[in-house]
Amino acid sequence: EAAKRGLPILDDSVAAFPVLGAKKTADLFKKYGVLNKAEVDSRAHITVEKYVKQKTIEAETMVQMARQLIVPAALEQQRRTAATLETTEAAGVKDARLRKALQEYVATVGSFAASVDSLETIAGKHDEDPMTHATYIKTRVRPAMAEVRLLADQLEQLIARELWPLPTYRDLLFLK
Repeated sequence: EAAKRGLPILDDSVAAFPVLGAKKTADLFKKYGVLNKAEVDSRAHITVEKYVKQKTIEAETMVQMARQLIVPAALEQQRRTAATLETTEAAGVKDARLRKALQEYVATVGSFAASVDSLETIAGKHDEDPMTHATYIKTRVRPAMAEVRLLADQLEQLIARELWPLPTYRDLLFLK
């Protein structure tokens, strides 16, 4: 419908930010006596800065939660699985399935830790220009956050319920 009417199709906040500070927007607000040009520019600047701050806090929180909650649970699950494999093999029973599962699990935990490290590095970069920084967040930080989330979701399915430190999707969907 927007395309039929000649309206812009803006997929996300970062795409919409330039419209806030556009001359056409300022002229419209001025015409109806809502805001003057300086007020429009100020609000646009503040909106972009707010977006940058919120997304930065979200990324930093994600790193902190991953390191303080998920990684310790993942390593405890890894320790339990390795101990089970060791005990099984000490009893003279070879369990190729368990060994393979442990190897795959260790790889997933390693990928998760690497993605958290990557997110921390990517999110740690800042630009003085808020719009440039907002674009960087859209193109680099948010995809890195999505990667951490994907791997955390995988770990949630692999870690024993009593070890998982956060509400699961099941908990959220079926609150008692």
